[in-house]
Amino acid sequence: MNRSVLAIALAALMPAAGAAPCTSGTTYGQTLLQQVRTANPSVLAAALHVQPPKAHVNRTVASTDPRVLGRPSSPADLAVIASGRPSATVDAAHHRVDVRVPLEDVSHDVIGALSLRFAGTAADRATLIRRALAIRDWLGRRITLPGNVLDPVPYDPTMPSATDTYAQHLVDDVLARHPDVEIFAIHATPPGGDYNVIVGSNIGRIGKKADNDDMRAVYTGKTNLEVNETGTRFEVEMQLKDRAGRVIGAASVVYPYRKGDDQQTLEARAMAIKDAVQQRIPDAASLFKPAH
Repeated sequence: MNRSVLAIALAALMPAAGAAPCTSGTTYGQTLLQQVRTANPSVLAAALHVQPPKAHVNRTVASTDPRVLGRPSSPADLAVIASGRPSATVDAAHHRVDVRVPLEDVSHDVIGALSLRFAGTAADRATLIRRALAIRDWLGRRITLPGNVLDPVPYDPTMPSATDTYAQHLVDDVLARHPDVEIFAIHATPPGGDYNVIVGSNIGRIGKKADNDDMRAVYTGKTNLEVNETGTRFEVEMQLKDRAGRVIGAASVVYPYRKGDDQQTLEARAMAIKDAVQQRIPDAASLFKPAH
């Protein structure tokens, strides 16, 4: 679901009043929550609770209230993670409903909890839980693992980091058209630049320099095929060209995977996506331009 679809799907309820602003430009989780708040003003507050890498407890890693960042997650948040079921608490005196739902990643694995505060009453409980689950699903399409939400934004201050680009528009469109795709990323070299970087993806990291696998695909044209270390994702890394046939970078498609799945079929599906995207790219520079 792209951003405009999210706005249509989630914009209803009452406008927010006195919600603390999300601090943008610090972590990927913070910017995701800002997008949620922009698309749905009825969200009065929001927070992500995950276990950071090398930590031993779940913490508030992103929040519209910066004062609670880093705090251990509440028993209510932990209960939602343990049970896998949403919960809703009504504050009748203030006409608010706090909804907590399990937070998932692109593979639908539970990685934490999402807490949302809405304006509403007990009569709105079921509607608000559905709305929270819709927001959770949108977030889940954009998180690859728990530590992803702690990635810095910008990822590399020396590299282009805009997210309103044509490349991101192409990524969002691929996600909308192919719900079976877990991750899609476009790598290209910015005009006048020396490094190939991520210019569009559904897991952030915009501006991250390409790694050796990316550049091998760019330079040799040979497709990289890889099953991740847990055996649950299959990545197809391909050379990317523009519509005139000029090599401009790489495209990466990741599918859910189980042992025994036909890798050739997954590769063919990824190739078809890449070929369709190529026909929509006039040149490398166009990927870095604003989408609208």
